[in-house]
Amino acid sequence: MVGVLAAIVFCVAIPFVVMAMLAPSLERTAPKAGNFRGVLVYNGLGIVWFVWLISFWVGAHLLATLHIDQPAWVRYLVPLFPLLAGSCAFGLFDDWAGSNTTKGFSGHLRALAHGRLTTGGLKFLGIGFLSLFLALSLYYTGAASLPRVLLVTCTIALSANLLNLFDLRPGRAQKMYLLGLVFAFVSIVAFGVLGLYGWDLGALALAAIGPLVAVWRFDLGERGMIGDAGANSMGAFLGFLYATALPTWALGVAVVALAAVNLLSERVSFSKLIGANRLLSTLDEWGRKKDVDVNADRGTTDERRVEH
Repeated sequence: MVGVLAAIVFCVAIPFVVMAMLAPSLERTAPKAGNFRGVLVYNGLGIVWFVWLISFWVGAHLLATLHIDQPAWVRYLVPLFPLLAGSCAFGLFDDWAGSNTTKGFSGHLRALAHGRLTTGGLKFLGIGFLSLFLALSLYYTGAASLPRVLLVTCTIALSANLLNLFDLRPGRAQKMYLLGLVFAFVSIVAFGVLGLYGWDLGALALAAIGPLVAVWRFDLGERGMIGDAGANSMGAFLGFLYATALPTWALGVAVVALAAVNLLSERVSFSKLIGANRLLSTLDEWGRKKDVDVNADRGTTDERRVEH
């Protein structure tokens, strides 16, 4: 029960209050651009993941200071700190200093081959190395553990990039994150690898949705966008859940699926695919302003500043 209260206070309530107070400042000072239908919105809602992370860290240490045993879900998330902090930082730098002239994996790799590191390339490399660091710290026990380390690294890095590819319409990336959480928690229960049950599982679920609760209304209301900082952080969090909850064989399947969808994004538009399916289109539009044309598709998946 203490764990649930801690999750509500430090992972839901505090980020919600901080973002409600911060939103007016972001609206005045954060970089702005037209979204996919020309509405001017600010880019900076993804900072909620820094707020969430620091609040979680303070809560975890406060429990220790008060000599209260840390709940299992808190101990489980503690190793995430470098990955989430880095994902948010690299994403925020790309949001505010990047350009749309270089697009996709191939574009960033070509730039790197010519000795030019783009902000997007820095983000890919940075999150990749942080994913590898986390995988090594959690699973490396010798040569025999290397396949698991590689699969965990790929799962986290590919998931972080995939959520970013869905950040093309208000609320879309957050809806995909919620869908991913449902499958992640089904996996946690089904495979039982983590040993989280009851109150711990409920507290982890509350903690996972905390950043969404804090910024959902600003994103869907077209006041701001979560940008790379938010989308990459959500994807990294999801990747961590899958990487730690799935057995090795299932993780291999997940990596193949994630790689396939990431590569598919280089060839096709997710917005067109969603717009062509009535069910997906309805879910995608849910909560969004009614005059949004979800079938409008004006660029590639890397053009977040003009499509969101």
